[in-house]
Parts: sequence; C-alpha cells; structure tokens
Amino acid sequence: MPANFSGTWKHSKSEGLAPLLDALKVPAEKRPSDESSTVVINQSGDNFSVKTTTGAGTREANFSIGTPFVDADIKELRGKDIEVTPEWNGDKLVMKGQGGNSLTRELAGGQMIVTFDFGGVSAKRFFNKA
Repeated sequence: MPANFSGTWKHSKSEGLAPLLDALKVPAEKRPSDESSTVVINQSGDNFSVKTTTGAGTREANFSIGTPFVDADIKELRGKDIEVTPEWNGDKLVMKGQGGNSLTRELAGGQMIVTFDFGGVSAKRFFNKA
C-alpha cells in the first residue's frame, strides 16, 4: 500500500531553493519573499486534492496516478503550462515532467519532504504535520 499523504502540512525549512530557481529562470518578482506555506492534501487511494496556501495566494490541484495534468504550483513559478504525470515509486509520490525533471513527495521521520529535480539541480522543502 502506498503512503498516505493526507493532512495539513506546514513548511519548516528549505534547502537549495535559490540555485533551483536560478536554473528554472524564475524572475526575481516571482520568487517567494516569504517561503512559508501550508499544504492540505486529501488522498483517496490514487486520487489527490492538493491545496497550497502561500503569501501570494492559494492554488489547488486535483489529479490521479497515471493521468497527466498541468501543475498549478509549477505554472505559478514558471509562468507557463508544464504537464506532469504522477506515479508511485514505492512509497514516494513522483510527478514526472519533460527531460527527467521531477517533483517527489515522501514521508520520513514525521515530515513530508518535497524534492525538486530540474536539469541536475535539486532543492528540498520540509513540512511538518500540523
């Protein structure tokens, strides 16, 4: 049985975010001045509803494993539609994009760790369950 990500998650820290945003060519005005965020995930088997609230507003994504979709979080940063396909890799929820780019959610030590991989540059965001 894959991991259950359901719950409310509050951002606690980030690692390597600035180099990732540089690699993504995210303009300075779109970069978060306040990295705090809350993520609410409702999971029913392979179906997900993810609501992300930041200082810049709220974004929602609804998706199912194996069905490609345009990720609102990526669109907010990049300013364009980027299609990803969610899949399970063991207990990890992986969003695969073009060229091997990915976003991976995993549960470890009571935290949700979100790892971004783009063009060989990685960053992590850590969330504690609220």
